[in-house]
Amino acid sequence: MGNKVSTSIVLYKSQTKKNGKHPAKLRVTYNRKQMYYSIDTKDRIYEFTPSDFEKVRTPKPRGLNKDIQLEFSMIETKAQKIIGSMNDFSFKQFKSKFGIAGGDLSNILFFFKRRIKEFEDNGQVCSRAQYMTAQRTLQKYFNTTTRLDFREITVNELEKYERWMLDRNLSMSSVHNYMVPVRSIFKIAHNDGTIPRDLYPFGMKGYKIPQGQNIKKALKINEIEKIYNFECEYLSDQDKARDLWLFSYLLNGANINDIARLKFRNINKDFITFIRHKTLKTSKNAKPISVPYTEELRRLIEKWANTDRSPSNYIFDILKDDLSPYQTRCALNNCIKRINRHIKNIANEIGIEKHITTYTARHSFSTVLKRSGISTEFIGESLGHNDLKTTELYLDSFEDDMKKDVAKYLTAFRD
Repeated sequence: MGNKVSTSIVLYKSQTKKNGKHPAKLRVTYNRKQMYYSIDTKDRIYEFTPSDFEKVRTPKPRGLNKDIQLEFSMIETKAQKIIGSMNDFSFKQFKSKFGIAGGDLSNILFFFKRRIKEFEDNGQVCSRAQYMTAQRTLQKYFNTTTRLDFREITVNELEKYERWMLDRNLSMSSVHNYMVPVRSIFKIAHNDGTIPRDLYPFGMKGYKIPQGQNIKKALKINEIEKIYNFECEYLSDQDKARDLWLFSYLLNGANINDIARLKFRNINKDFITFIRHKTLKTSKNAKPISVPYTEELRRLIEKWANTDRSPSNYIFDILKDDLSPYQTRCALNNCIKRINRHIKNIANEIGIEKHITTYTARHSFSTVLKRSGISTEFIGESLGHNDLKTTELYLDSFEDDMKKDVAKYLTAFRD
């Protein structure tokens, strides 16, 4: 950017309120031109007499003046961050990006609202739902609907918040899912220059988000065989649900989101190749997953595939190209619910007492490979994991069963 842009919060004496005070405004200077922007919010009106404004601007203000000085600093830092991100400065673009009117920068709920809107604009339905639920739960605990200052969310308060959720019979997984968005919002506000680092309550010396409870239990190969051999009415809803579950298991444990998005161009003579939808927006170097195009996968596709086999057409009739993000999420959820309902009934009929869902197919794939002596690294690559720790979580059910088998040897003398 050629000419330097400067900012400062000043007392705008050209305007006098009925109470005799003047508003404080953000002054932006560029090419010798100055523009003034309101910094008032719904919960804070910045207006002062000249002497009161000087008290805020002193090197070491106290009490409320200290709080206001911190807020001024956050507003200026935010403005400078936005200016720095602009290739060619313009006052119009700055105002649009800064969102001066109503941008309550010390209010975490303002950031939640903005983040939720971003998810909505990007069609990220699941993330939007998670953040909305996290926000509502946070508002309920702090008993507020409009404003919650970042400074109120301390390490001690987060620990109380966690106990409050557990007292209401929320699972540890739910606590984890509601805390992660709060931490993410803090990071966004800090990276934007809105809040200082010392307000960040997470990290090594701060509050640690509990890990969700791992209740993933895989099926053994003989249990999968029972599902495979279970007799369904041909081409019935139950038959389709069972086959899609098996397709997930055989396709490296691919989830329904990825299976539904498969198109005929993903198939060649020897392999089915795809990139996990989950990694498209979270990883710049997402690796394709290649699965051998076995006779069994071929049989399931021949049985259930769409008749139009153009390269750009979906293999299965779960999604359509003209669906909105919301409609896509509904179609996927409905498909998953149908599979889970039928696979549960099948499990009950063949005497499998485990809780089986579409996710069980993924965990079963990894565990069966592990039991066969395949390395954890290879399993992780097959699942599309970038982190070995993630793969190890999927193998927990294998590890638990192995420990039980080993424990039997300790009392072998009783046999």
